[in-house]
Amino acid sequence: MDELKMERTIRETLKTTAEGLEAPDKLKTRIDFAIRSGEAQAPVRRRPKWGKKLAAVCLVAALAVTGAVAGSGVVGWYSSTMLNQNWTDFSETAEYVQEHVPGAKYVASFSNGYTFDKGYEDTVDKRDDSGNTLGSFTGIMLTYEKDGADLTFAAEPVQEEGEYTSPYDDVSTVAGTEVHYREMKGIALPGDGSIQPTAEEQAAFERGEINIAYGSSEREENTFYRVSWIEDGLAYSIYTYNPGTLTADDFFQMAQEVIEA
Repeated sequence: MDELKMERTIRETLKTTAEGLEAPDKLKTRIDFAIRSGEAQAPVRRRPKWGKKLAAVCLVAALAVTGAVAGSGVVGWYSSTMLNQNWTDFSETAEYVQEHVPGAKYVASFSNGYTFDKGYEDTVDKRDDSGNTLGSFTGIMLTYEKDGADLTFAAEPVQEEGEYTSPYDDVSTVAGTEVHYREMKGIALPGDGSIQPTAEEQAAFERGEINIAYGSSEREENTFYRVSWIEDGLAYSIYTYNPGTLTADDFFQMAQEVIEA
């Protein structure tokens, strides 16, 4: 499963959201990014776990929602990305940034050798518990590759109902900005309920320690690596399921290169 499928299969960890608030069995993170090349991604409801707000992985980003912002009515974010509508010429990035995330910082490559591969628009609908769309916003995602490994950079406008940090993050000040790093264990299970998490895994999920996603053909285990920060009203993140030789320090270094861009 490649990075885009996993980010669209988070955002299995961090661009996922709550499945609902009305019943415990619906408080499960769903990652339905089963995307085939050239096809549009099915809407994905992104969910967080550690707060009363929706977790944005930034978008990622994925943990069970426990509440909604008072008066907002928003209980889920549905993310959709058209995989057949991307750009491979880095020079086109500026146009998309100006349209969707004016002022966003980004780089063509990182000093560790990861280089721009493709760019995508990522549109998110904010919905209530009846599935009605209450608003939407659009960010950008840029993918980078090096020696067969890949990672994703995302930038989107900060949302009032978004929860962008976790008590399980490692936090460091980078170039004057508070930057968060997280390695999150994840479990993907079939959506038909044929395989269930153990009681210990469910409890860990409810505490926000791990992520449980549904939609795979069999039980799969993985780890989601992400560094994230907020600057000038924009939420940034760099993440991957395949870090290769990257360490936490490498992620902080990449964040610094964007912050100083």
